[in-house]
Amino acid sequence: MKSPFKFNPGLLGRIMKLALPKRAGFYSAIFLTILQSCLSAIQPNFYSHAIDYYILKGAYEGLGFWCLLILAVLIVQTLLGFLNSYLSETIGQDVILRMRNYTYKHLINLRQTFFDKTPVGTSVTRTISDIETVTELFSAGLITIAGDAFQIIIILVCMFFISWKLTLLTLLVLPFLLWAANFFRKGVRDSFQQVRNEVSRLNSFLQEHITGMHIVQLFNRQEKEYNKFTTINASHRDAHIRGIFYYAVFFPIVEFLVAATLAIIILYGTGGMMQNTLQPGELTAFIMFVNLFFRPVRAIADRFNNIQMGMVAAERIFELLDNTENTEISGTIIPEEFRGEIRFENVWFAYEGENWVLKNLSFTVKPGETFAIVGHTGSGKTTIIGLIARFYQHQRGNIYVDGIKIESYKLDFLRKRIVSVLQDVFLFSGSIADNIRLKNQEITDEEIAEAARMIGAYDFIHHLPGQFDFNVMERGMSLSLGQRQLISFIRALACKPGIIILDEATSNIDSETEVLIQKAIFQLLHNRTAVVIAHRLSTIRHSSRILYMKSGEKCEEGTHAELMKLDGMYASMYKAQQLSGVNMME
Repeated sequence: MKSPFKFNPGLLGRIMKLALPKRAGFYSAIFLTILQSCLSAIQPNFYSHAIDYYILKGAYEGLGFWCLLILAVLIVQTLLGFLNSYLSETIGQDVILRMRNYTYKHLINLRQTFFDKTPVGTSVTRTISDIETVTELFSAGLITIAGDAFQIIIILVCMFFISWKLTLLTLLVLPFLLWAANFFRKGVRDSFQQVRNEVSRLNSFLQEHITGMHIVQLFNRQEKEYNKFTTINASHRDAHIRGIFYYAVFFPIVEFLVAATLAIIILYGTGGMMQNTLQPGELTAFIMFVNLFFRPVRAIADRFNNIQMGMVAAERIFELLDNTENTEISGTIIPEEFRGEIRFENVWFAYEGENWVLKNLSFTVKPGETFAIVGHTGSGKTTIIGLIARFYQHQRGNIYVDGIKIESYKLDFLRKRIVSVLQDVFLFSGSIADNIRLKNQEITDEEIAEAARMIGAYDFIHHLPGQFDFNVMERGMSLSLGQRQLISFIRALACKPGIIILDEATSNIDSETEVLIQKAIFQLLHNRTAVVIAHRLSTIRHSSRILYMKSGEKCEEGTHAELMKLDGMYASMYKAQQLSGVNMME
């Protein structure tokens, strides 16, 4: 499979901009790399001088100075290597920090549409492992290549200074080395792209199945899901093996070319010594230069591979960051008064294409009114909630809140005044108080406790270890479903919203607890707009008005008494629930 990746200077420029706050360190790292390369490149000259002018001539008195000089150069080179490595890694980690912050900030400002279509594992891969790969651009990429290239130039100059003939002989193998390096680069690039794709698949599979492990075990799907995992894991292994193959081919080829070059150099160099055109120290230095020459040439192929890996990862990250289609767009209006009137006017909505979920829907919810929406599964009830909270954007018609188009509101202002209590309660790992407050320090402990008392949940919380500091664990697993629902209800009431949305909010609560919540609702929804969705029609019979929907369209609207008198779809559903024995709460 051919990788779609091509070198993109613009993409590299965007990455480099992230390093601008550390540009002093970046330039310092390049300078240190070049200085380190210079010291490495001139070392053979010291050995040559010591051999030809001291060792061979038996002048051992001055040899100690050159030994100390070589030792000092090695020490300095080691220190430079430490500083360079530390600076490069620090810059890389700083870029990772900034890029990861940008990516997460972008993710939390995307519409729900993006998360509906994108596996969680893919977003995790972009934010974690893909960004981690970008650091290779700095720690083992651009900075190191600058030093390697400078070292090659210095080495070639020194080699030509010793013997231009031997230098040309050395360069004879360079075309073969470049061909091998290009073969290696392309192969590893393609295999890396496959590896990244397989990592995304692994992350998506694991995230989904670990989250839904109770379903896997409940339906005895362990063996089937294990087989799926082994298939994906094997694909990941195979992608890595393809990359290993290119490494296994490239480096032996390089070693063979280096050995062949050394053999040629020794053969012709020995002849030069016999003709007194080349000194033993110079031949020794030249052999060292050959090794030093091929080391960065060999490394540069790997460095370019690191750059390509980083570029492929960066391309995937910036593709996510450049996705503005699903970015939430905030308005600017912040009214002084918020009454909570909701009006749908000929609204059409589809999650994809023209597969309309809502069709020409119109209704009005007056301030302080409790408005119930009922209908069979798939009628579009929950979609209405998503539009009111602006998780989705309708395609046709208009939605007004207090007579202002909903998209004109400043988004954070609107959502602070609309609170939803959903059927599927999500609690974060942490204390009960933290899950109620959600980092909103304006909500005091006293207000949390008062909301708990009004809901009727204070007693059960009070008996937990730590009370409001009790750790609910990930997704609230240390609490029962009913307890989680009560916590979410307290969270909604503590925010003091102008509009409350209840979507099957009492579905996971027993009858006794439901009585407490119903009493709290009647007290706390005073002067607040409420949109209530429920399958158990007994819970909404006292609503100000009831809207019955079918297939995304409004079929009936009125009070419970009016709809029962109409004897239409609502009345049929209500009577069917009575006959089926559904608990009817008077």
